[in-house]
Amino acid sequence: MRRAGILLATVLVLTLAGAPAAPARAPTPATPGRIDGLRGATRAIVVFNWSWRDTRAAVRLYQRARPGDRWRLVRGPMPARVGYNGFSAARHEGDGTTPAGTFGFVYGFGSLPDPGMHGFSYRRLQPNSCWSGSRADYNRWVTRPCTRGESLWKNRRVAYRHAAVIDFNYRRPVYGRGSGIFLHQMTGGPTAGCVSLRPTDLVAVLRWLRPGTRIAIGPAAWLNSH
Repeated sequence: MRRAGILLATVLVLTLAGAPAAPARAPTPATPGRIDGLRGATRAIVVFNWSWRDTRAAVRLYQRARPGDRWRLVRGPMPARVGYNGFSAARHEGDGTTPAGTFGFVYGFGSLPDPGMHGFSYRRLQPNSCWSGSRADYNRWVTRPCTRGESLWKNRRVAYRHAAVIDFNYRRPVYGRGSGIFLHQMTGGPTAGCVSLRPTDLVAVLRWLRPGTRIAIGPAAWLNSH
């Protein structure tokens, strides 16, 4: 009996040692029903990954008939790029992060004609189109030589063929908090703080946008608790 017990124990140890490890649980994606900033919305864009510093993200579009209804996935996941320093919930000018939070949209713009946006104005780029970094008109489109800010015209061939202004620090801009946060076309790498999509995905999203659409941005765990 003693020898049999030792043999049985040895078999159990060897069996357990050779057993495959249980698969790791997949991280939970950001879901609109858990994001407080989307409670009153009927259309939502969710931009998420699993790390504050990752420059790659996934984008999903959700829709519902009225607040309180169940959200329905209508497109995605779509690959996206964000700031070269990832996300930040306390963004400031020049830090290379995409602001984390929930925001609206202001208007569309681009070097190409309006792709078919609904309920938003659309502005065509001109050689003197500038996104101001000056204190007097911070975080605003201005028409003048761009001595301080971003020349939108310089990026007309790829990034700003089509774009939409995200309502970050826009209604009551705080100087130095960050400016020029857009949804625009991918350029092949991370952004300086915007969210970028592939051309076909971007046009589809711009056509789907309606006034009141909200965009939630950030790591999934953080979004699901905010």
